[in-house]
Amino acid sequence: MTDLLTDLDASYDHVAVAGPSLPDLLGFYRDALGGRFSHGEILEIGAVVVTLILGDGKIELMAPTPGSTFFDKFFAATQGRGGVHHLTFTVPDLRRAVADLDARGVRTFGLAYGEQWSEVFLHPRDNGGVLIQLAEIGPDVMSIVNRDLAALIAAASG
Repeated sequence: MTDLLTDLDASYDHVAVAGPSLPDLLGFYRDALGGRFSHGEILEIGAVVVTLILGDGKIELMAPTPGSTFFDKFFAATQGRGGVHHLTFTVPDLRRAVADLDARGVRTFGLAYGEQWSEVFLHPRDNGGVLIQLAEIGPDVMSIVNRDLAALIAAASG
């Protein structure tokens, strides 16, 4: 059997780091390490996401919006510090990827299809403690992202 990521034509996309404070995350990954702001989003789940270009790769910074409980279990498990939240691989055909995962007996959850972003997750219980996201990204995904860093910081800060 060949490896799954090769079969799916998957490519590593980014690592996501979650923390309780977006300004604190930016203070390190942007200001200290030199990451360059690319884009972000305010997610309905109660999170703000900011993508930085860092070296030859990308890092996604995640923080809760005020009153959100989305990260409560994650922060409890990390003693409030946060840390690596997930790894993301892109695939050209998420439906095919899910079918292949099912055929291999790999459990998935959180399957969601959208016009510019579709995703599924592999639970950390099944793979050494790391949440894995597979995403199919549409050709116009950059048309739906937020390019206003100040607005993203404000959304995370309340």
